[in-house]
Amino acid sequence: MSEVAVLSPGEVLPVTTAPAVQGAVTCSGTTHGESASLAGHLAAVEALDLRDQALAALDSGSPDAGLTIAASGLAVLGAAGLRAGADAVAVLVAVAEIEECLGLFGDAAVTIATAIAILDGGLPVDRDDDLLLVWCQAQERLAGLERLAGDFDAARARLRAVLDRASAVFGEASMAVVSAANALGVVGKYASDFSGAEAAYRRAMTALDALPCADPLVRAGLLHNLGGLAHSRGDFAAGIPLAEAGMALRDARLGGDHPDVARDLNALGALYHLAGRFDDAAAAYRRALAVFEHRYGPGHFEVAMTCANLAVLASDQGDFPEAESLGRRSLRILQAVLGPADAEAGLTLLNLGAAVAGQGRRAEAARLTTRAAAILTARLPAGHPHVAAAAEALERLGVPS
Repeated sequence: MSEVAVLSPGEVLPVTTAPAVQGAVTCSGTTHGESASLAGHLAAVEALDLRDQALAALDSGSPDAGLTIAASGLAVLGAAGLRAGADAVAVLVAVAEIEECLGLFGDAAVTIATAIAILDGGLPVDRDDDLLLVWCQAQERLAGLERLAGDFDAARARLRAVLDRASAVFGEASMAVVSAANALGVVGKYASDFSGAEAAYRRAMTALDALPCADPLVRAGLLHNLGGLAHSRGDFAAGIPLAEAGMALRDARLGGDHPDVARDLNALGALYHLAGRFDDAAAAYRRALAVFEHRYGPGHFEVAMTCANLAVLASDQGDFPEAESLGRRSLRILQAVLGPADAEAGLTLLNLGAAVAGQGRRAEAARLTTRAAAILTARLPAGHPHVAAAAEALERLGVPS
């Protein structure tokens, strides 16, 4: 099950560093310096407006359009000589979010590194709350990419630093704390630190409950992630009501064809699967897959993850040829998007090995499972459930681990 960020685009505040113009300026009385200052201010305002339009496109389920719009914002700043200021950082953070949504993880890493380098290059982060908020968002994006790369310790340390700073400046009841605590919960869940993940998610929910006007979509994201954590613990009875409540909130606000609703369907399908409600699981997965293919195209990360879920469901029902077909499709996408040594690719290889073994091709299954075990052992912490599952699969196949 994939987790979701909870920070809404509206939480990205304007950070205009170009000086504001005081009063009217006539052409006859405008000096060259004043004219340049006005041009810089107008460029910053235009770029931040384009940033907001880009995030709105992302929120509506059109990340490709959003990326084009955000690139226009960077071009506006570049033409005005403002590519190394706070406004550029604000736009770069949005670009990285959109790139990550599109599965362009390498591009997102470069973009967010550029943003953080600008922030660390002398901007007054400690003296400007708007800049500090953007700093928090940039650090969260980088921590998310560290998590994807399997560097859970680095991601946790980064997010704890963000939480300490956000709580001290904005207060515990702030969206900065909600977002960073949620991100820390996601890292904990992937690292199999389920107690730590739950504590972080609950901290995020407590902070959200203390806000005067909590966004229902933010609450939906937290419910989604708490449902995913329950799934990881094997507790479908606790997870299904959480996932259903989150999906109902999001469906009411966004409509059934939105990618965020499809992510909720994927999460709910996994819980139905765990509960043995195979028909409900298949229906949820198929609905999610249709949305992702329509919105993102056939080669997207979310398509791969949904195909992987369908493959495991087919395997559990004894339809091993269908499981193999779906697993191979998922693996092709994951290897293209994340690389052949990524943990998600390793898990998909492990499940593919089971589907092949179910058809009596034990030698081939052993090769696939051996590759999967090597990847998972290299990328995940010792004692992780996926590492243990790979060792058990090798033992069943008679392969020394």
